[in-house]
Amino acid sequence: MKGLEKIEREIARLVRRTVADALHAGGAVGHNLGSVVRDVVTGAIQATGQAGTELAVSIKGVSRGAVVGVHDAQGDIGKAGAEIVKTAMKQAHKVGADVALVARRAIEGIAAGVRESGGNVAEIAKATVQVALLTASDIGKLAMHAVKQILAGAAEGLDEIAKVRQAGTARATKATPAARPVAGKRPAAPVRVRAARAG
Repeated sequence: MKGLEKIEREIARLVRRTVADALHAGGAVGHNLGSVVRDVVTGAIQATGQAGTELAVSIKGVSRGAVVGVHDAQGDIGKAGAEIVKTAMKQAHKVGADVALVARRAIEGIAAGVRESGGNVAEIAKATVQVALLTASDIGKLAMHAVKQILAGAAEGLDEIAKVRQAGTARATKATPAARPVAGKRPAAPVRVRAARAG
């Protein structure tokens, strides 16, 4: 696992730099964003395939690096996320890889990149899940079924991760009021007294 994480981090680092440099060189970040992300993700997928690295493993690092690279160039990370998942799935289909698994790993990488960039993980995760479903429907019925199965609850799961990260103090606040009613549960005493007299 440590070896895979190291590969993923290295891929993310290289892709981040490539995307940021390409967008800065192009000048108009908004105009070039889609084509740059598409080209870099496609190239990275092809390169990892030639290196013998499994696509489902490498795509998370590719996606994460691409999102952070777009953020570095002050581009739209939501638009980047949509382009990444669409490109990854189409490339996976082209090379005969597991489209559904690649979609999930891409979305996980996008979420990691958004989190690193300080963006709204839940919002972008939900949007990329929708893009994944639309892309799967373009690919075919089998792909659509597989993607629906593997992405079931993915957006909700990533939403939960974001909530846990952002609401540590909220939980502590909720726990304090919950303790007060327990401490002040004395109104029950008169009920017990009446019950004893009736007996």
